[in-house]
Amino acid sequence: MEDKVLIADTKDILDAFVDNGLHKEFAIYCQFPHSNKVLHDIRIREVRSIEFNDGFRLQRK
Repeated sequence: MEDKVLIADTKDILDAFVDNGLHKEFAIYCQFPHSNKVLHDIRIREVRSIEFNDGFRLQRK
């Protein structure tokens, strides 16, 4: 089975993915660079994989 990747082109879309729990089941690619605000908002939650276009990645260990 092929893994699906969700694309977030704005922080609002990333927030919607996280609010709906999709970050636990799917990898997410963000078409914007990471920032401390974004990291603070999502780091407190368990993530499968979130990668930003600047190469920064949060990933379940």
